[in-house]
Amino acid sequence: MQENFNIRLVCIYGDPYHVRTNDIWADVLDFVLLDDSPLFCMGDLNELLDGTEKLSCHAPNFNRISSFRNIIHNCGLIDLGYNGPAYTWTNRRFSSNPTFQRLDRCLANATWCNNFPNTNIYHLPIIYGDHAPILAIPLSNCVKRKRNFKFENW
Repeated sequence: MQENFNIRLVCIYGDPYHVRTNDIWADVLDFVLLDDSPLFCMGDLNELLDGTEKLSCHAPNFNRISSFRNIIHNCGLIDLGYNGPAYTWTNRRFSSNPTFQRLDRCLANATWCNNFPNTNIYHLPIIYGDHAPILAIPLSNCVKRKRNFKFENW
């Protein structure tokens, strides 16, 4: 890893009503494509990347999930995963219809992943409000385990 270089940080608050989502991500795409320096993106994106990121009596919107996956792919971003609780948001209706979702996340480009391969993301417990704080440690001493790829031909 080289000692002196620029990094770019993108902090996003996604549209909770999903009206301006495409506009927000068009701006992000313009910024992402400026150069190939390490880029770290985090925030309350207000979108799911997978149906398993929602626990509720209401089904996730799979059209929005597909669209969000395409946006992330077009921006060349990678979800950095997490340690800790699976969900980062709750509607706090614990006695009636509780909903839990992973709306907050950290993404990065390949250059970030190459320069900061031990970046660790932690979802902290939801104590105040309805979102979990996220702690990102780019220069962690904890080395990520490489997961073995397994394929079974059915």
